[in-house]
Amino acid sequence: MQPQKELGRRRLVLTALVIISLIFITLFLREASDGALHSVQQGGLGAMSPIQSVATRAVQPFQDAWRYVTGVWSAYEENRELASELEELRGQVVQMQEAAEENERLKRLLEFQQSGIFPAGSTYCVARVIGRSPTRWQNWVQVDKGTADGLAVNQPVVGAAGKAGDSLSGKGLVGKVVAVTAHSAQVQLISDPESSVAALIQGTRAEGILEGTVTGSLLMDFVERDQLVELEAVVITSGSGQIFPKGIPVGKVVSVGEEDVNIYKTIEVQPFVEVRSLEEVMVLTTVSQSGDVQTKKLPTGIQPGSGGR
Repeated sequence: MQPQKELGRRRLVLTALVIISLIFITLFLREASDGALHSVQQGGLGAMSPIQSVATRAVQPFQDAWRYVTGVWSAYEENRELASELEELRGQVVQMQEAAEENERLKRLLEFQQSGIFPAGSTYCVARVIGRSPTRWQNWVQVDKGTADGLAVNQPVVGAAGKAGDSLSGKGLVGKVVAVTAHSAQVQLISDPESSVAALIQGTRAEGILEGTVTGSLLMDFVERDQLVELEAVVITSGSGQIFPKGIPVGKVVSVGEEDVNIYKTIEVQPFVEVRSLEEVMVLTTVSQSGDVQTKKLPTGIQPGSGGR
């Protein structure tokens, strides 16, 4: 019984306070600005002002500390977002740079194709290098095209690694296809010690056989000692064999030597194409030229290359 009386008393007090508050609010809103209630309000504010000022000064350091912490955290989050965006932009720059360089390389191959060196009616297939020989004792590359793309054993392979617009710099013969599957092929480079290419020297028309070396340079053999050979002379394919059509640039003469015990000159040729930096090559899938055999698409599977120049 006692708790109910206490509860009733509290409700009565609360109701009375609400009614009194409504009365004071009504009187406050209706009286003039210089009325008694307004005067009481002004006096109360004046009395509380020093206390409020002290409280504000006391709380200010905590507010400043809180703003500092929230500011630092906000800056940290913003910095992390900017760092992430920067990494993404760097990745895009790398991709754009790679795309630009690839376009430049393909442009050089296209210029080489349209140079008029190759027989009219020849067809081509551009392939990407996807593998290389692991040692210097062998020089070959693996490309991502095969019989499904028209590649076959003994097809000539050329490359362009120089600057676009240069006449011969970085453009020339790089090798021949020696093994092929449906979607890949192995290209023996002219720098391979087992490689041999029938060639001639422009100007004097001296003919010989270019052979690869482990150093990457080429040696031209079977050029008789009485034949004139000049330094910097351009060496091209002679077309004597059934593989390489005549006129493909190979390199230039960098040294000429003679030995009393040898009936042939010792001629070193520097290739036009740095084969170790090749990323794309161009395979001559069909060569339309009198005396040359047009290659045909061969059955799927590994096909070992045959000899020939």
